[in-house]
Amino acid sequence: MTPTDIQRAFEERNAAVHTLRGLATEAEGREFTADETETLERANTAIDTLDSRIDTGLRAMEKEAKAVEALETFRSYNALTTPAPENAVDSKTDDATLFRQLVDGEIRSFTSLPSEQRDLTKGSATAGGNLVDSTMFDRIFQKLEDESVVIRAGATVIRTGGGEDLLVPKVTTNPTGAIVAEAGTIGESDPVFGQVTLGAFKYAALTQASQELLADSMFDVTSFVMNIGGQAVTRALGADLTNGSGSSKPKGIMQAATSFGSSATATTITYANLVEVESTMPVPYKNQDTCWIMSPEAVKVIRLLSDTTNRPLWEPSLKAGNPDFLLGYPVFVDGNVDAATSGKRAVGFFHAPSYAVRLAGGLDISRSDDFAFNTGLATFRFQLRGDGDGIDDNGLGCLTQA
Repeated sequence: MTPTDIQRAFEERNAAVHTLRGLATEAEGREFTADETETLERANTAIDTLDSRIDTGLRAMEKEAKAVEALETFRSYNALTTPAPENAVDSKTDDATLFRQLVDGEIRSFTSLPSEQRDLTKGSATAGGNLVDSTMFDRIFQKLEDESVVIRAGATVIRTGGGEDLLVPKVTTNPTGAIVAEAGTIGESDPVFGQVTLGAFKYAALTQASQELLADSMFDVTSFVMNIGGQAVTRALGADLTNGSGSSKPKGIMQAATSFGSSATATTITYANLVEVESTMPVPYKNQDTCWIMSPEAVKVIRLLSDTTNRPLWEPSLKAGNPDFLLGYPVFVDGNVDAATSGKRAVGFFHAPSYAVRLAGGLDISRSDDFAFNTGLATFRFQLRGDGDGIDDNGLGCLTQA
């Protein structure tokens, strides 16, 4: 999609939202008619489709820019003719060269680690960003941000060199203060701590490319293989960071959350339910890092809700690519969250840094020409280790369906 197409889709989305608001206002206090219900479904479907088109368009523009840069980088490195001696990996060699050697069969595996930052930060070019080379790990982490709503929303990310168990303090109750008279005794009020163990679950994927494709130096093999293999491992980890059970896998943010307020009915979410969830979270946790995460099905219900003065709760974004707002907080829609059905958690209200994501070691990439020898395919294996769990109960709330 071109920027013009994205803008047009955004305008169509606003029109569909306006239609929903009109229906909700017109049908206030009564059931929808059959025609209104049909219009409602069409508008909801249109919004979901347009959201997908806008998101896809923005991602495509970003990927196109990165692909052009990656292609030029790959061509320049492909011109190098000095092979790595005896299949050895030089620790000083950059990832782009190592990957070219992997594609050419000069080495069989290597581990990509995060960019070294030292005293300079990577956040901006003037603070040292231009001095830090992007590694394969960094590119995979960018994909993980794209795939994981939890990380994109602002979860705490902990990177460690190894995969040994990591013990992280968990706050369950904060201390409280009180007025004390002159010379009076100050009552003790200690925080209550628990402990969370973050492990290193292995996420792996195989992707294959033909020998003919690898031999075609004009094809951007780096981007092709990284996109396929990287997306596979990051999508799997991202799904568990949202809704993992915590049994032999990460405990997702929805499962780590505490029920705030009373439960909603099996399939209905009301204005009162949302206000109760929002108001239950302690005030210090409600800041720029706080957001809603919910399923697409929950979004369809909440878009129609109004407050006690008939003002729509849903605040559509005024800029393509920015999140919509609900009760003053951004909304992240995650397809890994359960639909609003009995016993499920369809809506979460989170202070995102209260959830921790642990990434262990680097990104391991290996190649085998034997795995699919009879088909002439080279097999690339991607391995990434990670875990996740809540580290502060006060900042993780959800609405549970009865």
